[in-house]
Amino acid sequence: MTKGSITKVVTSFGSTWGRITPLGESSQVFFNLESFAEPANFEDLKEGQEVEFDQEPDRANGTRAVRLVMSAVAASSAVSGQAEALSKS
Repeated sequence: MTKGSITKVVTSFGSTWGRITPLGESSQVFFNLESFAEPANFEDLKEGQEVEFDQEPDRANGTRAVRLVMSAVAASSAVSGQAEALSKS
């Protein structure tokens, strides 16, 4: 799997898509809801989040991310942040 970070997230006017920049590269990879290995909520995605993914050619966008998952470090910090927020309420 390739590691990278989310560089753009679009969630307006019925569009839900984004771009990822693989580590050490300047090119970007397209992703949308179908790219995720497990169901995801686009509103929870943030630019700069670390992700892991495979790539495949895409006629419309050049390269597309598939089997996209949040990196273990990013996912564990998100879970601990949610737990902290719940404990304060």
